[in-house]
Amino acid sequence: MQKIAYTILLWSTIYTLSAQKTMDTATAREDFTIFESILKKGHPGLYEYIENDSLDYLFETTKESFSDSISDIELYKKMLRITDQIQDGHLMLFAPNTIKTEQYYFPLIVKIINTELYVDTGDFEIPIGSKILSINNREVFRIIEKLKKYVATDGYNLTKKYRDIELKFGLFYAYEYGIEKLFNIKFITPDGETRTIEIPSKSFVNVRLRNASRNSYFAKYHNQKNGFEHFNKFIDNKSPFVYYKEDLKTAVLVVNSFGIDITTFKSNLVKIFKEINKKKIKHLIIDIRNNDGGFRPNSIHLYSFVAKTQFKQILDEFIISLSVPEREYVTRTFLNEKEFLEYRFKNHAIFDGWKITFDDLEAIMVPDKNRFKGKVYVLTSGRTFSAGSTFALNAKNDPDITVIGEETGGGYYFSIGNFPVYYEFPNSKITMLMSMEKITNYVKDKTVPKGSGVLPDKHINLSVKDLITGKDPQLDYIFRLIGG
Repeated sequence: MQKIAYTILLWSTIYTLSAQKTMDTATAREDFTIFESILKKGHPGLYEYIENDSLDYLFETTKESFSDSISDIELYKKMLRITDQIQDGHLMLFAPNTIKTEQYYFPLIVKIINTELYVDTGDFEIPIGSKILSINNREVFRIIEKLKKYVATDGYNLTKKYRDIELKFGLFYAYEYGIEKLFNIKFITPDGETRTIEIPSKSFVNVRLRNASRNSYFAKYHNQKNGFEHFNKFIDNKSPFVYYKEDLKTAVLVVNSFGIDITTFKSNLVKIFKEINKKKIKHLIIDIRNNDGGFRPNSIHLYSFVAKTQFKQILDEFIISLSVPEREYVTRTFLNEKEFLEYRFKNHAIFDGWKITFDDLEAIMVPDKNRFKGKVYVLTSGRTFSAGSTFALNAKNDPDITVIGEETGGGYYFSIGNFPVYYEFPNSKITMLMSMEKITNYVKDKTVPKGSGVLPDKHINLSVKDLITGKDPQLDYIFRLIGG
């Protein structure tokens, strides 16, 4: 249960800069000191990717950099530079509510391919697949580098950063550079012609609606003429659903979220797998490319329907505090603090915290009686995170399952999760979400570098040609593999 019911809806948190709040040094330092205290008292993986002395130095130099006055958004960006070094995908900062949705939003729908920025829809007479070179005389590679800090990710992983940046480009661009009502775009068309165009900003609602028409959502590949219908069914649909490639005796099970009710989710799976087995399907593709997590038990339930033998999933769980730090600034928790932290961990003290270690008996899960017995493939992407990565890791540990696509955004060896706490800093009203438990995963391949996500068995990335034609290269690869 790496990700409880605290998932932030993608579009409901998209804002554009409005009136920033100015604070004096004392009030900004107060918020920053609380921020530092929460992390040092409660974060269970604070020094996994940065040394203790280095992080202390970063905290001190950041505090010294405060001028006589500082805006809430500048404080937010300074905090992001800290969390970016901690490298925990579940440690998230959200801008203060002085930032409001307005009419001035970056107008283009974009896609990142091989670290470069491309146009993903055919708007404004810019051909799909055109490479953007600069925006208002800022080179794109410098823009992307500055926007990376806005995306929390596990370890050194970049796929999640790129996937989030392309989805929320206008939001992050506004945070970094402020309101801009006109955008001078320099780009190269797929035919090699270099052009420049000026496009006025658009309302967020306008951009959100056009997002559904991304070529990289592959409506054409699925013979869907209506992009909105395709988006609602294949991308935005949180319930698991299945469709069939009858000529290949193949089922494609799309699971975009593990965040729905556990009982309902398992009931849906029972129905789906009964139908799959009744159809005598030989190949099953499980698509979790848009799955950013939810309840860990849901990911385990899904894996139990494809596992051939008993399986292990975690080695231990670790915390550094039996209580929530700086409780006066807490706005929301989802679990009983005493029951989940104190009562559960208090008898498992170690030198630097509390750890529950699972022996083989406790860690073993069993296959479901309705399990699928044919060949299984799993599709992953940088958006695959939290409980989504938990499922991907179980699949990766299974020699009979082939994982295809992109490195997941969730960590391979461990992740932070399970006990999420929301904070609001008193002066800036910046919100922070911190999870208090570190989960060490059971892994078979220990040669994977620390800081990686779950690596696919077969890396297949979207090419510019795929973007232009609307072909799904990962799904198409599996279909061709099955078809011989």
